[in-house]
Amino acid sequence: MISFRPLFVPEGKAYKELSPHSLYPTLGKDVTLPQYRPPDLDTPGSSFGRPHDQFPVWYFFYGTLADAPKLASLLSLPEGEIPILYEASVRGGRMETWGKGKYNALVDGPGTSCIKGSAYQVMSEEHEDALRKYETNAYEVVRCSIEMNGAIVEGCTFRFVGEID
Repeated sequence: MISFRPLFVPEGKAYKELSPHSLYPTLGKDVTLPQYRPPDLDTPGSSFGRPHDQFPVWYFFYGTLADAPKLASLLSLPEGEIPILYEASVRGGRMETWGKGKYNALVDGPGTSCIKGSAYQVMSEEHEDALRKYETNAYEVVRCSIEMNGAIVEGCTFRFVGEID
């Protein structure tokens, strides 16, 4: 008698739901506070923040995603094409670990804290989906302000949503 046991592999990817009506979710900001409330949304064409499906979009990376060869492999870039990463930093977070110290975890922190990493401009939804699958459902996509070369751009990063060590 043949015994068959199917193997189910869960497909988890980082949750992403950027509100067009508020700054929710944003790294290190309690968006329920009055200073983070949106402007008058009754004005035609007004919105708050960028739509969640607009590309290109800047992403802030730390850890393994800040490694150009790893990122090229993950995005299935043509051989020899190296992604351009820029030295960057974000505020409003702090670094922790999870998985018994094995993985880096960006979580909310004081607005004055500065996390150093890299910025990369994601050009398509396909590439963003590859990044979200890599990070798994242990993370969520949140808004952040990315500082690079003295300029600040609005973008996204991956914030850890599980239990830290």
